[in-house]
Amino acid sequence: MKKKYIIALLIVIMLFGVVPAYGAGAPGDSLVWDSDNEFKRFFGINVTTFTDNQSTTKTIYPKHVRDSKTVGEWIYFLVADGTDEWFYQIAKIKKDGSAFTYISQDADFSSIEVVGDTIYFLKRRKGEDLQTPLSFGSMRTDGTKEKIVMSKPPFNDIGINKFIRINKGYIYYKDYGNGKLYRMKKDGTGAKVISSKGVSTYEFYGDVLFFSEVVEGRYNDSYIGVLADLNGTRKKTFVSKEDSLYPMAYVDNKFYYTTDKPQDNLGNFKSDMHVYNGYTGKKNKLLSLDTNDRFLGKVEGGFAFLSFKKETVYKVGFDGKVKK
Repeated sequence: MKKKYIIALLIVIMLFGVVPAYGAGAPGDSLVWDSDNEFKRFFGINVTTFTDNQSTTKTIYPKHVRDSKTVGEWIYFLVADGTDEWFYQIAKIKKDGSAFTYISQDADFSSIEVVGDTIYFLKRRKGEDLQTPLSFGSMRTDGTKEKIVMSKPPFNDIGINKFIRINKGYIYYKDYGNGKLYRMKKDGTGAKVISSKGVSTYEFYGDVLFFSEVVEGRYNDSYIGVLADLNGTRKKTFVSKEDSLYPMAYVDNKFYYTTDKPQDNLGNFKSDMHVYNGYTGKKNKLLSLDTNDRFLGKVEGGFAFLSFKKETVYKVGFDGKVKK
């Protein structure tokens, strides 16, 4: 299953290339997101602002980036230097597009997570090949005090999957051996398994943790959506037989998510927006999206989506209705 999932996700990213910056948009504020698709209007780091239901999007950094993370007025991200397709430099830029600065110009980094004034990273060790587990470490957001915490961590992150997250003093990660979700202390001790099966996605909403477990089938996989506390104690579970399950938001005990269905062998897919009601235990489909439209992030009054055909950003309310 893992190989099939990675190949499918890689096809989607190559053809469409949108990576939502979860949590980047505060209510009434702008939403930061990045896209790898060089053949469409939006490429690089984008900032979308809604006035009522009308959106204005500005590309503030038109280059190949990944792992954009907004902290205050700064956007931290990885930027390709053109020499390696898997490893990047670390940079930052203000949300208005000013003050671009390299934090580290060593093209050694595969993934970053920013918490407060600290950047956590995965990087390769000098002279090692791509099959060697990456080192895990941290530095200040000004690039100082870099240190390696684990030289051979139980997680990896090359190219297409976000395997690690830092939340409330713990590292949450997908084990690259069994695909299960774990958490450990930031010094690498106290590892604890969270999921009972391999996971495809996970996300935090305050003190609520969502993760999607994969149940391998003979012909198609199914997905178990789990809402738990940060220790992994299960609170709510629901099942989807779709080809994917991606988290959107958790609001008023209601969990919003999308599912994807491939339409052809070229990587085109259809997405549906759903809600799981934690009060009733029922889930409902709210909206069918146009081909290849993608969720970008939560905004005031609903959600922002990118229209692949129109190359515009539009808003959908919590009721699943497009705002016009």
